[in-house]
Amino acid sequence: MYGINGIPLEAQYLYRRGVELSSQKKYEAAVKCLRQAIIIAPRFTGAYRELGCCFRRLGREEDAADCYLKLNRIASYSSCHAAQSST
Repeated sequence: MYGINGIPLEAQYLYRRGVELSSQKKYEAAVKCLRQAIIIAPRFTGAYRELGCCFRRLGREEDAADCYLKLNRIASYSSCHAAQSST
């Protein structure tokens, strides 16, 4: 089942759980939830952003950079696709 923004509800739940765990400084557990959310919804930009933040807090800079790179690719593709659709 999909939510209002096109992200499956299960991915949204996992994302919210990951954010909650991150706010409790349980970064490893948050990473697991956020990775699951991304598996379900590979273009879920919020999950990539939060996952990158968790990796950074864990000192895993390369993993964080990878998340931010994927986030930028998704955003670039989306903006490019939107621009082509409007012409």
